[in-house]
Amino acid sequence: MLEYLRTRPATAAVLLAAAVAVVALAAFHQPSPPDLTVTREFEPQEFAVIAYRGASAYAPEHTLASYAKALGMGADYIEVDLQMTQDGALIALHDVSLERTTDAEEVYPDREPWIAGLFTLEEIKRLDAGSWFGEEYAGEEVPTLQEVIDLVGRDARLYIETKEPEAHPGMERRLIEVLDENGLLGTDRVIVQSFSPESLQLLRELDEDLFLVQLYSPEMVAGQDREELLDAAAEYANGIGPDKDLVDAGLVQEANRRNLVVHPYTVNERADMLRLLNLGVEGMFTDMPDHLMGILQRSG
Repeated sequence: MLEYLRTRPATAAVLLAAAVAVVALAAFHQPSPPDLTVTREFEPQEFAVIAYRGASAYAPEHTLASYAKALGMGADYIEVDLQMTQDGALIALHDVSLERTTDAEEVYPDREPWIAGLFTLEEIKRLDAGSWFGEEYAGEEVPTLQEVIDLVGRDARLYIETKEPEAHPGMERRLIEVLDENGLLGTDRVIVQSFSPESLQLLRELDEDLFLVQLYSPEMVAGQDREELLDAAAEYANGIGPDKDLVDAGLVQEANRRNLVVHPYTVNERADMLRLLNLGVEGMFTDMPDHLMGILQRSG
């Protein structure tokens, strides 16, 4: 298994969704009160700080500005959600639609619901992906995966998610091609995650050494046997990425027993960060990597 942690310098119908989540949480773990301090003994450099959509609390998500800010905060990994354009380009975008985070409605008023996969890369590059967050980010573009790789260089690593892969046939193969073109296959600089087991299994067929993480939402685990889920994941993945509220000590122990790391999402409250650190997770996603870095540096 590849070493996946970098040595860090020392210095939503709503009621239905809610009901499903409650059932899932009750079945998946027993809650415990938050710890107020870090009681776990660990080396900070052995923990992965994952910038969720970049430093998305401070800059528009999935823009080069957000990624650059996360790098400046010392994040170990930059999360990159992938969509694929009509002409086969991989872009960094969380939603299937361009509506929420760009001015697509204004620029292309007759193309509702502005599905990214129905636009060419050239068309998407005409959009403003920053003004919705703040005027100072006007003109930020939707970046391609290649542009993100060029920005990150060797200062951090990539934590890539295949989003809606069933809507983008060929996404996995194209991802492998881009990683290969950049000399990233066979290295410890890339983790690929997905909610889709099929996408991860295809990636495993394409590259046996790629570090893969199976994501879990509360809806996915509702009514499921935890051990069976983990046994299945261990057949093709190296880790799991559960919703933070699904994580308890038993989950971490059972995952680790199967040689699966645990990287919960999305953790922004200090109490949650401390609780999860003390449970023994090996990394976590956060909109505020500077806050998590501060806790780690004070605890090392």
